[in-house]
Amino acid sequence: MMNQLSDEQKLLQVIHNCHAHIFTIDHIPRYFINPFIPVTLVKNKPLAEFVYRVFRNYLGRYSAFFYSALKKTQEEILNELMGYYPTGSRLVALSIDFEYMGAGQPIKSFIEQLDELAELKAREEYKDTLLPFIGVDPRRGEKQVFDLVKKYIEEKNFTGIKLYPSIGYFPNDERLFPVYEYAEKNGIPLTTHCIPKNKNHFRNKITPEMYEKAKQVPGFDPDQAKSNYDFAQYLGHPYWWEETLKKFPKLKINLGHFGGNEEWNKYLDTPSDRKNPANLSWYKMIRNLMRNKDYPNVHADISFTVHDKGLYPILKNLLQSSDSKNYVLFGSDFYMMQKDYRERRFSMDVRGYLDDNDYWQLVDTNARRFLTSKFHDFHR
Repeated sequence: MMNQLSDEQKLLQVIHNCHAHIFTIDHIPRYFINPFIPVTLVKNKPLAEFVYRVFRNYLGRYSAFFYSALKKTQEEILNELMGYYPTGSRLVALSIDFEYMGAGQPIKSFIEQLDELAELKAREEYKDTLLPFIGVDPRRGEKQVFDLVKKYIEEKNFTGIKLYPSIGYFPNDERLFPVYEYAEKNGIPLTTHCIPKNKNHFRNKITPEMYEKAKQVPGFDPDQAKSNYDFAQYLGHPYWWEETLKKFPKLKINLGHFGGNEEWNKYLDTPSDRKNPANLSWYKMIRNLMRNKDYPNVHADISFTVHDKGLYPILKNLLQSSDSKNYVLFGSDFYMMQKDYRERRFSMDVRGYLDDNDYWQLVDTNARRFLTSKFHDFHR
């Protein structure tokens, strides 16, 4: 029989959304959506409303950026997100450094994106709700990246660090090692995008060096590495996180999206090939990292992935398995999921499926442990 929560524990429960975004169209590269159509075009509000309403089912995740075009500021998006959750909830805002992905420059620089978040975080009305993560990209330069991380964590009250490898770099890039060392030493949480294929990928040319390095990934398929869209799966592959963890075994990471819904379905529908581990689903590879006692701080969030309700049984199994129940995090991927699943509907459906113990383990207990660092104690 499972332990029941005490009345005192229930009073202290807080929902933590560990994976959300509040950047606006101004923070997205000029040619992010199309190399010939600038994002400034969708800043025309009537046009953006029309496209979002009529074509969102045909635009995939790009439709989210038309949605963001309807919002003028990060504060406006944050207030909408807050409106879906009870007062007192905590919401992680993952910033992204888009400036090196090869799709042009944003209207507002990455530093402006960060400073807007810092200004919101400093305000009384948001200081306990907003938990900003600073995006990093090694192409910005080892020293500048490290200095920015240290500044925004220690001086601007940011909670953690965000990586998005599919926009053009490998997670084990040595220019990131000072950041990993700093994060490991101070228990700072790090969230990374971890799903095979996504519209949000780098636009630069695949260099020979990138191609040769990608060939190290077990199961590398040349036919799946011809376009940038296909090649991006080899940038954020779980293989690189295992390589990184060998050097920084206590690094506290969250493999965002847990591999994605297609990989969860692959796990359900395909027998494991024990003779060829390269054929494992990303779900299984991430689960194996969670089980590895050499790496005690590997987490994964369910953002976007469990918009497919057919995957709820896996979530329940994860939360009832001793080797994973402490490491699964709740996230929604707001506002990226707005096309498929409205925020409150998603969070309430997850709540309705899980019993009290599993639900609060997911949204509260695990999140507090993940988010707590030398600079922030969320256990209190």
